[in-house]
Amino acid sequence: MNPAGHHRGKENPEEPFVPDLSEGAETGVYLALLELLDEGLIVTGDEVIIDANSAACRLLERDYRQIAGQPLSELFLSERAFLDARARLFIQGEMRGSLRVALPGGRHRDFRFVAAARLRPGIHALILSPDLLAETAPEVSSLDPTPPADTVWPRLAAALLQPVIVVDDGDRICAANAAAITTLGLGREELVGRLAGERLGLEWPAADAPPLARLRPQAGDEELTARVLAGPQAGWRLLVLPPLGQAIPTLPAPAPEPSPATPQGSAVHVPLDVFDAASQAILVSDANNRIVAVNRAFTDITGYSREDVLGRNPGLLNSGRQEPEFYAALWQSLHETGQWQGEIWNRRKNGEIFPEWLTITAVRDDEGATRHYIAMFTDLTAKRQAESRTEYLAHHDILTGLPNRRLFERRFDDAAERARQRRCSVGVMRLDIDNFKAVNREYGDNVGDAFLQQIARRLLAALPRGCIVARERSDAFLALLPDLDLSSECGRAAEALLATLSLPFEAEGHNLQLTASIGIALLPEDGNTLDALLRHADAALAHARRLGGNNHQYYVLEMDDAGIEREAFESKLRYAIEREELEVHFQPLIDARDGSIRAGEALLRWHHPELGLIPFRRFIGAARDGGLVARLGDWALRAACRAAVGWPLEGGRQPMVTVNVAIEQIMQGDFVSRVATALADSGLPADRLELDLDEQVLQEDNSRIVATLTELAGMGIHLAIDDFGRGLTAIPKLKRYPLQALKLDPALVRDVGKSEESEAIVEAIANLATSLGLAIFARGVEDEAQQAFLSALDCHLQQGPLFGRPLTDAEFAAFLARRQLENGLQ
Repeated sequence: MNPAGHHRGKENPEEPFVPDLSEGAETGVYLALLELLDEGLIVTGDEVIIDANSAACRLLERDYRQIAGQPLSELFLSERAFLDARARLFIQGEMRGSLRVALPGGRHRDFRFVAAARLRPGIHALILSPDLLAETAPEVSSLDPTPPADTVWPRLAAALLQPVIVVDDGDRICAANAAAITTLGLGREELVGRLAGERLGLEWPAADAPPLARLRPQAGDEELTARVLAGPQAGWRLLVLPPLGQAIPTLPAPAPEPSPATPQGSAVHVPLDVFDAASQAILVSDANNRIVAVNRAFTDITGYSREDVLGRNPGLLNSGRQEPEFYAALWQSLHETGQWQGEIWNRRKNGEIFPEWLTITAVRDDEGATRHYIAMFTDLTAKRQAESRTEYLAHHDILTGLPNRRLFERRFDDAAERARQRRCSVGVMRLDIDNFKAVNREYGDNVGDAFLQQIARRLLAALPRGCIVARERSDAFLALLPDLDLSSECGRAAEALLATLSLPFEAEGHNLQLTASIGIALLPEDGNTLDALLRHADAALAHARRLGGNNHQYYVLEMDDAGIEREAFESKLRYAIEREELEVHFQPLIDARDGSIRAGEALLRWHHPELGLIPFRRFIGAARDGGLVARLGDWALRAACRAAVGWPLEGGRQPMVTVNVAIEQIMQGDFVSRVATALADSGLPADRLELDLDEQVLQEDNSRIVATLTELAGMGIHLAIDDFGRGLTAIPKLKRYPLQALKLDPALVRDVGKSEESEAIVEAIANLATSLGLAIFARGVEDEAQQAFLSALDCHLQQGPLFGRPLTDAEFAAFLARRQLENGLQ
């Protein structure tokens, strides 16, 4: 209890018992009944032991404090044994069987068990049989249907000082303790063995009424009301009577000398055994909210002794975490309903803050004036720790401590959202250890597990900060690389992983050399969902294995024909235009000398109904199979022209628009008229349009192509060869076509700074373009070193992640407008 102040309320309670006594009586009765069992009884949540009887403490060779409130896992030999038992008992609902339980000193014993799963949500009971331990204690069971009262009752009477009568399923009084006999003014022989209805004038409550029975033991006596509790067997009931005056031995709670804060007569009378036997902490304060009694559990949980707190305000426990509004609502509830219940943070004597589940009840007299406040609370620290452990186990691999697939998915969702906002990439890797099954076969699973733990630590250490490594299964791992500006970062990370795994491993005297295969997929280039990216990374992983392992591969469409169902794509693709599922994005072409934007390259995108936004290269195969390339290409041409006509000025002129053209479009005889129509409909000048032709055009010896390109050039349209450098066989044919530029294959540009061979090819193409009077453009520029190398070759027009990713039509126009405004302010 921790309210900083007090309120009084006027309410006549229907409950005839003083709440501190009735609540204590109920707790005491059940504690006593648990003690009647020679079997070990444990009441537990899914992860934490809630309570245990003395027999359980004896069988488990622990004292009560070493069991109650402790993690259930501590009763088992290992984490795996605990998880197996937990699954058997609480998930599969196994009711009988055998358990191996850990004992102090590293020992263990097997117990028979009877389990009652889910007494209520999250609460279970477990009875451990002492038979296997050859206990010498006499076998006395409270579940014997006809136990002699003198055999059963002394133990219950010794544990309980409240007036209690036990009535069996035949409505016969089978036991009554001394307090009950004194309260009723009858001899034991006048009660035990008699029918309760006849002897006590008993009226049991109706099924839907409060659990209160009425009784009149003797004619002329005042009618009494008793609380009805469930008895030790099915059909048995307990009657808990209110105390009469001082007939029951009570504990007057110690209090300071009388003062205005603690007036005479404010002490509450609490049965000592019941009070201190309760596993919940109990605090009793007077009407002025001064503490008048606490039990042993209170001192155990808070660290405060009785002497520390008696006469003080419960506010001494205040943790400072709750706002004043919290306490105002608490007191309002006490004033209006007489009770408050909830979770609260309090502070122990040593300063430690802890969570507790608190119930406060206002005790009122016959006139409705508040006499006391009863606070009962349970320390939730172990529960919170267990919940944290459960949360950890639900999202991590037990063997390696790495995230599991579930946590990996959550981290991917976060990374994907950031990537959409920042317009960057996310890398997803699949990594398999090459031939690891042979390791398990040769050295055994234990040694294999030791190697896997080392592998996990190395993988985690090798990746940049912010990356995620997860174990999916056995020797299969996943890696997530968020916030990528360059796709090549994935390749460098994969090389780092392969390098760290190539170092020798040692476990339990065994030395080992390992290699791995890695498949890489990128968001958004290879998909927009984790399932798609993992599928494509798996295809790339399979390709890496086919190449002999110990390498990494990026996903390309050709690896995964099955991943993209061509027929399904073709069917949906035919209606993509009518359904307005297509759009064009634009990527800027930059003049590296001054940073000005010279053009925007149109890139076709499809909003696939299931897969989301996907690039043209992922469905070009389906488009070709369905004969749809020319139709899609013409749509992209018209859309690009319409978008470009409204672009703002950049450096005093409007940027050009670049559109890729497939050979299928050119081979249709009316391509020139279709281009002219696109220009006329949009109002775009011909000299602002550049058509990028696939290098395959140079392989075709067709007079129609020559005539078409010549006519287009005559209209003022710029022509360029795209992805030049995949093969040099067509160089002699360059002179046949009215070309104005060559665009380097991005694969060559990506290897600049890494491969001398690629640099030599780029330099040769640049020299060739100069000798032919052609401009040279570079696509796929990722870093400043590549930019500098290309600029030194007079390749100043550059495009790639270094300068910006593709933007939607509206975003690109806004981007140009911002630059125009910024340039105007300079």
